[in-house]
Amino acid sequence: MTIVMLAALGLLGAVFGSLYNVLIYRLPRENFWQRARSYCPHCETSIPFYLNIPIISFIILRGRSACCNQKIAWHYPIVEFISAALAIALYLKFPFLDALTADINNTDQLWRYVHAYLFCSLLLVASVIDLYHMIIPDEISLGMVALTPLFVFLHPELGWLSAAIGVIVGGALLFIISWGYWFLRRKIGMGMGDVKLLAGIGGWLGYEGVFPVLLYASVLGTVVALLLALYKRTLNLQSALPFGPFLALGAVIHLWLGNRFLTLLIG
Repeated sequence: MTIVMLAALGLLGAVFGSLYNVLIYRLPRENFWQRARSYCPHCETSIPFYLNIPIISFIILRGRSACCNQKIAWHYPIVEFISAALAIALYLKFPFLDALTADINNTDQLWRYVHAYLFCSLLLVASVIDLYHMIIPDEISLGMVALTPLFVFLHPELGWLSAAIGVIVGGALLFIISWGYWFLRRKIGMGMGDVKLLAGIGGWLGYEGVFPVLLYASVLGTVVALLLALYKRTLNLQSALPFGPFLALGAVIHLWLGNRFLTLLIG
């Protein structure tokens, strides 16, 4: 029964991943409500449901669209797979179903799971959009801020004061860093999308998570920048890198490990 439940959650996660791909494609283009059905990004032909099965359709079609034989971007199956993996992995962390009857036996764990999965999903969508377009849509960042009171109400641990301070500190901290960089260098070093995203992260994790997330993101961003510089055989570290994916990864690390990873990192 446990295997069946995990498989069902993985399948549901893959289906949600397909929806996330729609968000990733349409939100930057501001045409989310333009058409109800999915369509080919190359020739805009509507995609029939039997060719829109998460992950499987990509494999069957060998990575090319059936309508115009153009390449399908690799992020489509990757996002669907990550969403499925998150659905399973987070259930293993927050189990809420009875292993014999599949009935909900722990409401608190259910809300922890819903909170964690939606949190990771929004960060996944924001990260892919930021990688492609160097923007983080307000629908995601400000949407997280707007949904903070709902999850404070539902989550068994997240407190009102912690979440409110998290939104303020998360937004203010990156805002100050961003303007400080501009004041010193007269260059934009960080977009307001990152500022609003950390505000949303602070609301969903509480103020206790803001500094660890920023630390993880900064370390990861620095490491990736150095690796890219070595790969390109140049010491120029001024190339623009989207910071949103690093904030997202830092937030997931803190959500999963709490302060244990921070304690290990600083000894």
